[in-house]
Amino acid sequence: MKKSLKIIGIVLLALVLLIGLVLLVFKLVDRIRYRAFYSTAEAAFAMPGVRDGFVQQGFDYIPEKNVFLATGYMNDGSASRVYVIRADGSTTYTALKRADGRDYTGHTGGIAHFGDDLYITGSDGLDVFSCTDVLAGEPTTACKGTVLTYNDPAYCYIYNGHILVGSFYRPGNYETPAYEHITTPAGETHRSIMTVFRLDTGAENGIFPVPLAVISTPDQVQGMCITEEGHVVLSTSYGMAPSKLLVYDRVRVVSASLAFAGITEDGVPFDFATLPVYYLDGSCLAREIVAPPMAEELVYLDGKIHIMNESASDKYIFGKITTGRKVYAYPYTP
Repeated sequence: MKKSLKIIGIVLLALVLLIGLVLLVFKLVDRIRYRAFYSTAEAAFAMPGVRDGFVQQGFDYIPEKNVFLATGYMNDGSASRVYVIRADGSTTYTALKRADGRDYTGHTGGIAHFGDDLYITGSDGLDVFSCTDVLAGEPTTACKGTVLTYNDPAYCYIYNGHILVGSFYRPGNYETPAYEHITTPAGETHRSIMTVFRLDTGAENGIFPVPLAVISTPDQVQGMCITEEGHVVLSTSYGMAPSKLLVYDRVRVVSASLAFAGITEDGVPFDFATLPVYYLDGSCLAREIVAPPMAEELVYLDGKIHIMNESASDKYIFGKITTGRKVYAYPYTP
């Protein structure tokens, strides 16, 4: 009996040591593979919700309050959340509700704010919530409207009085409609777009409802930011593959005027025949930064690109072993 227990103990110890060795090797490989990124980037603060079943997606910053906002869906299918991350490291979260009181369980890939309107990407546009409720740490807040964006948005970003709302394309599981498929001047085939709207305090939900322009983008875009030099940075990622931050020189961006017409997922037809279209392609690509997997939305602040990452969520887990538990800030130099 004692001999059997001893053998079992040895086997269990060996198993624990083996698992520990595998985890150590996994962490070392990650550090080596992304050594250029880690040698430059710094851990800014803890990723919100890594022990709550929260799957991190959208990212925003409110300078007047000095707080970051993070949105995402829940691994157990409960109501999606918005976390408030304060300068002292404390957090609160607000669960999202639909207008009728049911749980809002959308993917919530993107988040941005304008006044008291908090925009979160929905299935056919931007769903609007109360920023005041979220900042106050209210337990829940209900959707108060939707702005059609004429794409299936995955991220959003506010810049210079406008909101840019982008879609995500990946062949097979994240297809986009034909009107988003564009051949660029550099000869590249793009299958996702951003639609650009003017912010307007007098408009319903704070957005003038007719798009002013379209921006053609490459595949697998998860988020964006614009640097103080005016460079456009796109976050691209999917699965365990390395993320890439694609940096475009806005001065070199080519534009044209194209017909833009189709039908939304809800069956709403549209026809904007003379919209300007801008191309983010190889002709204006200035730089490519390789980053760890599963980079999501970006925030540009104080000369650094802050990166939201979902790898340490309970859905994917591997980021808990590597560095996914932290928001990393990458110092940007042109």
